[in-house]
Amino acid sequence: MRNLKQQGFTLIEFLIVATILGVALSIAAFEGWRMLRGQEQRAAVSSVQQLFWQGATAAASRGARLELVRVGRVLEVRAEADGRVLRRFELPDGVTTNLPEGRLAVFTPPGRVNLAASFPNPFTVRAGGRTYRFTVSLIGEVKAEVVP
Repeated sequence: MRNLKQQGFTLIEFLIVATILGVALSIAAFEGWRMLRGQEQRAAVSSVQQLFWQGATAAASRGARLELVRVGRVLEVRAEADGRVLRRFELPDGVTTNLPEGRLAVFTPPGRVNLAASFPNPFTVRAGGRTYRFTVSLIGEVKAEVVP
């Protein structure tokens, strides 16, 4: 009879391979989570920028006065007449701004933006370790730039 050597992994070899795979997958998952978090913060910067032109466009198309209001971490575009919320955006964790609480701007039917006296123009948003400076025009255009 021939003595055939057994094929396959031993238990020790299997445990070593499983450990290496587990470490590699946990590193990949952690990096993926950080990347996702960074993308969420960058998207928040874009959403803040879009609130202004959406408010101005909605006021012009509806022929109604709208307002931009900050309540805590939430920014809302509301109908001035009845307070109905047309657009709502909550700042995600890790994103801060120097915008004050309360009414920030009024969007009038021709699409003009009237900023409140307390509105800092330009204003800043800090997200993902970067600070962005936003400047709002009278027609709702918002210029965003990274502060060095």
